[in-house]
Amino acid sequence: MNSRLKIGATKTYKMCKEHVNGFENIGASLNDFKNFHRDVKCYINERDGQLFIDRFKNLADTREYFYFDYEVDVDNSLVRAVWADRIAGRNYAVFGNAVSFYPTYATNKYFMVFTPFTGVDNHRWSVIFFGALLSRENEESFTWLFKRFLEAMGGKEPEYIITDQDPDIISSVANVFKTARHRFCMWHILNKVPVKFGSNTKDLPDFFRDLNAIVWDEDLEPGDFDKRWGEILADYGVGLERNWFQEVFKIRRQWVLAHCKDLIIGGVLRTTQKSESENSFFKKFENNSGTLVEFWMRFESAIDQQRHTQKKLDSDNRHSSPKLLTQLPVELHGSRVYTHELFEDFQQEVISFTSGLNARGFSEENGVEITNLKDALRGKVFDIQFNTRTYQVTCTCMKFERCGMLCRHIISILSSNGVKTIPDAYVARRWCKDAVGKKNENVELVDSRQIELTKLWSEVYETVGLL
Repeated sequence: MNSRLKIGATKTYKMCKEHVNGFENIGASLNDFKNFHRDVKCYINERDGQLFIDRFKNLADTREYFYFDYEVDVDNSLVRAVWADRIAGRNYAVFGNAVSFYPTYATNKYFMVFTPFTGVDNHRWSVIFFGALLSRENEESFTWLFKRFLEAMGGKEPEYIITDQDPDIISSVANVFKTARHRFCMWHILNKVPVKFGSNTKDLPDFFRDLNAIVWDEDLEPGDFDKRWGEILADYGVGLERNWFQEVFKIRRQWVLAHCKDLIIGGVLRTTQKSESENSFFKKFENNSGTLVEFWMRFESAIDQQRHTQKKLDSDNRHSSPKLLTQLPVELHGSRVYTHELFEDFQQEVISFTSGLNARGFSEENGVEITNLKDALRGKVFDIQFNTRTYQVTCTCMKFERCGMLCRHIISILSSNGVKTIPDAYVARRWCKDAVGKKNENVELVDSRQIELTKLWSEVYETVGLL
């Protein structure tokens, strides 16, 4: 009965006992629960696809905004379905500069694949912008899907779309998206390294460590990365006959951080990559024997939980302050505008600018001051340009361009010029406490037992309503 919680009739019966204070108060026997479960499953199996679409129609009629579309084949069987609600659209408007798309989740007995479009919110948590089920993973299906996605989001393209290297996805992205930059998921590529490395597994841990060190190094220059890649492969005897390593090197500009320095907010790519925590979240939907109705119940439950977490984090951020480690006004300002998760990184930049930076040169031309700073921690010299009239400032480390946060080098230059807070132009909204407004301020928290019982009865009422 309780598809959302993945429990059977027996456990549901016991939970009902807790809710009504005794088996004698339930008004039904365990066999009644089992028979009810059997009858409902039988009813759903005969009408599964229609019930699934009817749920979409009901949501479209009763909610402020709910987008959906679907297609059936010649046998009137559901082959594609997509959906997004108002909150998903709002999240996309704020956090949709980088979107991940991974069609990898088998969620029902029809082998339709769940293909979510996800991103990262201001707390660095995964959020779903758009959901879809596909019966076929081919260029036609992906093209249809990407067009529906843009339609649901008002035609607004993301700055980047991150996918795996599926040829049909690559072709569909090129055909549908006109301005979005296509990047490949580092997680997917690096996850294949152990298989592609070969039989000499004793060297694999060291090889994997060295390869990761250059792949994730944002300070490496493109030429330095290319040189180190060749050296590492040579050191571990990975010759040119390993075609896979040659192929991923050829497309390095689409997945290696050293070759993505010019990407605006490219640092989001770090947290948008497919992760183990995200994989764990989507595993909640995996059930190769489940119906579409059961999938939808689990999906709604998981989304409710995800959004409750987001609301709680929003509330916690507005009603608490992180510990300050300096008396600098810029640190205080950062603690007030940034979420706690982002502020931890910003705080490290503030602390670092107070030590470990040494001026190596200075020049001025047409009101633009150019300062060369040696960063002892990173072992490099960075050039900072500061316009004394407009207060525009750039740094060759490009941290703001990559991550949407000022670097220690710029903070140092601003401070020396009497700028004590973060200029408005350099406060990226996507990392702010009020990124999505203040509608989430009041969050009612209940204990986990009550949440589970509420879900249980909600599903009972919903299931009865189907009969």
